[in-house]
Amino acid sequence: MAFIPSVQYFDSNSDWLISIKDLEINGRNKKNPLKLNLDINSNQCKYLGCPNIFLRTRTSGLCNDHHNHQHDIFLDVYNFNAHISSPTHAQIINNLIDWSKSRNFDLINFFKDCSFTILGNVPDISTISKEINHTGFVSKNLSAYLDICIECVNRHFPSDNNSSYQKIKIKNIEYPARVLAIIFVGLLLCEESNRGDRWFWREIIKDESRTTLLGGAMPIAYFASMNFPWGMEIGKAAPKFIPSGI
Repeated sequence: MAFIPSVQYFDSNSDWLISIKDLEINGRNKKNPLKLNLDINSNQCKYLGCPNIFLRTRTSGLCNDHHNHQHDIFLDVYNFNAHISSPTHAQIINNLIDWSKSRNFDLINFFKDCSFTILGNVPDISTISKEINHTGFVSKNLSAYLDICIECVNRHFPSDNNSSYQKIKIKNIEYPARVLAIIFVGLLLCEESNRGDRWFWREIIKDESRTTLLGGAMPIAYFASMNFPWGMEIGKAAPKFIPSGI
């Protein structure tokens, strides 16, 4: 198993840092949802170097030993080198919405950009580790996918704009708005890699409609449910429409 080096982004204007590290098999390793043997033409595990054999009808293409991802990437947050407990997707979204309303800031463009830029463009973590290979595709390193996420933040919360650093308090900790956006896209990256299959169906099979897991789409769907102008009663119930876990 190839350890994936940690990647970091440091926001020098605010002294906040996010770090994404590989917990390997010591994390909450999720089932690998890929269908690497769709045409049922192989009976050997597709995990790099694995000799295990199984029935050809196993469409996952993975043996019992590699049924789950062998990696789990996890996001840490630091401010002035002190470790800070990361807010959840829901906490970030709720507080950004409240902040944006008082400043007439259009969050929809940011979340739309996240949807088009990140969802379906980040491979699963076993592909990023290069232990699952696909004909005609070579994965970028994890740092390159983090760069894609940061570019998305830069388009909407630029580092040279003072409003990007307006403070938002969550559980007695004041986060700059830009930092919350950076944490959010970092969490999306982890969610897409650890739990998603959209990239596989979109880029390898060329049929995104066959995606079976929400992955990073779940928190964006939560934003949509919270930001839509529901009537009073349904608005209060909106979070219940989205699966738990964000």
